[in-house]
Amino acid sequence: MKDFAFTGGRPDPYTFPTEALIEASAKALRKLGGQLVNYPGDSGYRGLRELASMRFERREGVPLPVDNTSITSGSMQALELVLGTFIKPGDTVLTEEFTYSGTLGIMRHLKANIVGIPMDYVDGMNMDALEAQLKALKRQNVTPSLIYTTSNHQNPTGAILSLERRYRMLELAEEYDTLIVEDDCYGDIDFVPNPTPASLFKLGTSNRVIFIATFSKILGAGVRQGYFVAKQPYYGMIHHNRWDGGTSALASAIVAEFFMEHLEAHLDKTNAAVGAKCQAVIDTLETHVSDLCTWTKPRGGLFLWIDLPESTDMNKLNELASAKGVGYSNGSAFHYAGDPVKAIRLAYAYCHVDDISEGITYLAEAIRSAQVAVVDVAAAD
Repeated sequence: MKDFAFTGGRPDPYTFPTEALIEASAKALRKLGGQLVNYPGDSGYRGLRELASMRFERREGVPLPVDNTSITSGSMQALELVLGTFIKPGDTVLTEEFTYSGTLGIMRHLKANIVGIPMDYVDGMNMDALEAQLKALKRQNVTPSLIYTTSNHQNPTGAILSLERRYRMLELAEEYDTLIVEDDCYGDIDFVPNPTPASLFKLGTSNRVIFIATFSKILGAGVRQGYFVAKQPYYGMIHHNRWDGGTSALASAIVAEFFMEHLEAHLDKTNAAVGAKCQAVIDTLETHVSDLCTWTKPRGGLFLWIDLPESTDMNKLNELASAKGVGYSNGSAFHYAGDPVKAIRLAYAYCHVDDISEGITYLAEAIRSAQVAVVDVAAAD
């Protein structure tokens, strides 16, 4: 039986640049040589920090401050360090009502009081709802530790926080004296040429935005090369909680060597491949379940969100889909409170493009077969 893996935020394996990375590895080893006997240090390999700055300038028009950039083992370590620094047990944090399950896991581990803010699937977090929540907390003498947002191609919905909402979020963070953690790990996975709005980090005029990104989502999850950027005093505060000696300088140097030469070409190639897969998913859903479901139409990122009918038996859906080798992620995993949700998330980048139509057709059949009769209580009375 085929495995139709629509789970996990993995990039396209068929555009993984094996030969080019072998060449980059040789260059990195020749360049560093015996220097690799040393610890990388908390900030990490400078060459990759400079690449991160250049990459940001390519998109945003201004470089990142290299001396305020720290390399981490993927964006998840960056999140662990940042959230672990600023969240104490019982602290309140604000995030989209649907967000990455791994981030929620860290927040729960830190015993945070997680408050989900309503959002829409196009423009992201609702700023009126955010302001109302901040006002309500202030009446209780509660200042949230931070606002967490995935600003571009949000996980799990694919939403892009609009420019107007970005400015409003910055104003609210200033007014209510809280930090913003901007997770931009999917920012470079874009299927269309027009750019996403300027980052909160660029737009902010104070130092209260902490920026997180990664190279793993455009290369491979196994690469584990992410980073965070923070102005002082926050940069020093985060490093005060870091004890690992730094992220592998060898891995960082290999990634830096590869992307210094191949960044644009690699992004063009992998984004075209992932975009074609996303469209194949949308086309197949349109053919088979347009009368039953609604779904997002992302312009980038790795995920698509499907809202299912209330009549869907989620356990039956899982059984039927699994029987055909189709994997997906249950929507409740991304709800800030873990509430039952009649929705699922599909990750479309990993599955081979030639298998997508077959796999999504099986999923559509499972969705249709998982519908149960809804009892009309009023009619029964």
